[in-house]
Amino acid sequence: MVKVADTLDLAYVAIGAKQALVDFGDIDSSRFEGEQGFIQACIDPVECLDQAWQAQEGQFPGVWCYEVAEPFGYAYATHLLRGGESAGAGRILRGIVDAATERG
Repeated sequence: MVKVADTLDLAYVAIGAKQALVDFGDIDSSRFEGEQGFIQACIDPVECLDQAWQAQEGQFPGVWCYEVAEPFGYAYATHLLRGGESAGAGRILRGIVDAATERG
């Protein structure tokens, strides 16, 4: 059975990605087929957020969508817009989760 990503995680990753696009201002058309292709690339790793949530064992000290999903969407989108590869998603997510957990 295929695991479906949490819909709020998906939405907040997309919100963060859209904000990064607004801030960055340009999409590399050789990598992405317009805004839809870019947003799709940003939400592709959303299942890793579920894995990170499960690793928290219900002990995350804040609001996951606000403190992890949206910042991940922004940071990962910025990473992609700067030419980064999809393999960077896990590293970016770990940094965001660690920082949010320390603040909590």
